[in-house]
Amino acid sequence: MTDLLDGQVSLSLGGDAFTLAPTLGAAMALCRAHQSFGALIDKLEAYDLPAAIDVTRAGIGLPAPGDLDARVYAAGVMNIAPDLIRFVILLANGGRSPKAEAEDKPGSRPFDA
Repeated sequence: MTDLLDGQVSLSLGGDAFTLAPTLGAAMALCRAHQSFGALIDKLEAYDLPAAIDVTRAGIGLPAPGDLDARVYAAGVMNIAPDLIRFVILLANGGRSPKAEAEDKPGSRPFDA
């Protein structure tokens, strides 16, 4: 399961648990490869296997298991896409949950006094 507030996403692949860490390196690599976070989320929503593999590899960092592609495929993109999308959202917000950031700033909502 995933907790956006902790800044990381846990993913189970082939019986092993992996932690996707939102780093600047992961953010830059994925933006360069997919043009934008929005475009990447669109691909994940369309269950694009290469995009899912890219996100997983970037989140795990090095060294990623040699059979990572097969593990992502076996897990099923439909099953892991929600976690991968959450991870991309964290990357797009500098490694933080957008909700947590808004809660940290009093008066950040339109009707806050």
